[in-house]
Amino acid sequence: MTRFSYALRKHPAARFAAIALVILIGVLLLLLLTRKVTKTPNVEAIIPSMGAPGDILTVRGDFFGKERASSYVEFCGNRITESGYVSWKNDEIKITIPVNADDGLVYVVTRGGKSNPQFFVNNLAIPVSTPENKTLTTPIITEVAPENPSIGQTITITGKNFGSTRENSAVYFSCREQNSQAQNFTDLNSTENSATKAESKNAFFQLGSEQEGFILPSDYDFDYEYWSETEIRVRVPDGTQNGSLFVVTENGQSTMYPLTIRKRVGEKNFKTRHRYLLQVEANISSMKGANGSAITLHFPHPAVYSQQPNVSISESVPIPTLLNYRGTSIFQTVLNENSGKANSSEKKFSAKQTFVIERSSAETKINRDYVHAFNQKNRMLYRTYTRADEIIPANAPEILELLPNIYSNVTNPYRRAEMIFDYMTTNFRLTEKSRRQDSDSLDLTKHKRGDAYDFAVVYTALLRAAGIPARMLSGILVNADKRTQNHWWSEFYLEDFGWVPVDVALGVGMEFEPFQNERHSSKYYFGNIDAQHIAFSLAQNVIKPSALNSNIVRIPHSFAAQSVWEESPAEIKSYSSHWPVPSVLGIY
Repeated sequence: MTRFSYALRKHPAARFAAIALVILIGVLLLLLLTRKVTKTPNVEAIIPSMGAPGDILTVRGDFFGKERASSYVEFCGNRITESGYVSWKNDEIKITIPVNADDGLVYVVTRGGKSNPQFFVNNLAIPVSTPENKTLTTPIITEVAPENPSIGQTITITGKNFGSTRENSAVYFSCREQNSQAQNFTDLNSTENSATKAESKNAFFQLGSEQEGFILPSDYDFDYEYWSETEIRVRVPDGTQNGSLFVVTENGQSTMYPLTIRKRVGEKNFKTRHRYLLQVEANISSMKGANGSAITLHFPHPAVYSQQPNVSISESVPIPTLLNYRGTSIFQTVLNENSGKANSSEKKFSAKQTFVIERSSAETKINRDYVHAFNQKNRMLYRTYTRADEIIPANAPEILELLPNIYSNVTNPYRRAEMIFDYMTTNFRLTEKSRRQDSDSLDLTKHKRGDAYDFAVVYTALLRAAGIPARMLSGILVNADKRTQNHWWSEFYLEDFGWVPVDVALGVGMEFEPFQNERHSSKYYFGNIDAQHIAFSLAQNVIKPSALNSNIVRIPHSFAAQSVWEESPAEIKSYSSHWPVPSVLGIY
């Protein structure tokens, strides 16, 4: 220490070095402290996400800083130049999309670090065909054959201007008899917070048919077979009624072509109709891990099919990262140091999505003498819904051993399905409470007791083992007081007729409060279904994880059957999540 003091007194260079060192340490400490108190910018959305050079793009989020100073926007790998900034606020930045813009990621970079990215698409880079005169390219139907098809039968639509591939084009079929198109909904609301108010706003995303009284062919049923400029081959979708069909392409809509359905096997009628305002919610809390890592949530959409032909998203809070991906909306929450303590987030994340759903009851009348065993066994629908899968153990020994005890020398598939229903409602009983999510539904065959999920799984498995195409639907049941509960039921398919609904749990006598004047006997739920069932899944929705090393959360025995509900990277050490049963905000 004495030598150091002596050096400082005798050597000016030593004094200069010491002073410089102190200044350097001070600057470093200042930078470190500044870094600690400056929050990492967070980008919630870019509007529009698809645009062209010269357009104004708005970046919304927080922690951008009141002034730009040395901060900048990184746009598809390049910094925005000085002249490209229109305005800069702490929660909003406006820039002019540069001439050399390409598809890529948009970041905000400040002293606090680099934000999470948002994806931008240059719509001028998307290949488009030369604009044509739409009056000359509107689809035209010249013939539909056969003239009187059955449900599920392939028809050939001949004409022109259909497009070389289907892409977003579609064929629409009547799902209500033409003389009942003006049927009113039953008003069941007792409060002012109703779906009527929600409908006064334009739903910003339509999931089902955009045409009232019409349905689309189902991808779950593999209805589309062939599409070309002059010919479309498509199967008549389940639920089609006498009326008409038409073709819609990007160039417009064809005129309506009359279509009469052959109903030799029977008919399905859609009677009571309700419209629901339904909210799906998820809550995330206690996140711990590396800053900048994100948790991804897959919000299931209600299913679109003959009994739910119209489904739309009326509100999403916050705005999802992707609105429609494989029947889900994707929400993300990013862990960052601004949320609380270092490497943890005490701030809760909540996402909500509201749907408007049109739901009908379905009542079937079957002419048993005309029901026949499935002839088209090479049809994809038959092969898919008669085999075992991850949920339906159609090849399990317990199922195969039980089946001979239920029927013998009966070949009629409708009669077989009815005998299986009668056997289960006679010999099996419901547990008072729902069983654990990791329980085995095959326990029902051993102990003769199970919950609604077990009944739906076993009934569907028995049908498949009997050579009858069948599927299990996952969703909710709405009680008269708007209280909801997770629920599961089944459908089996008859050739030349379509899907027949069955709810074995309600057939056994599960407690359920129907709407006024809509009570049904237990036997009603073989072949019929009321309008208080809302389906989210017609079969398992297999979702591909977004990253190979993601930690995946599955929620079995829930209101939707999907392989992925939540994803998180290895950097997320732990967190808590809660998915309540979807709630009904209004009914009419």
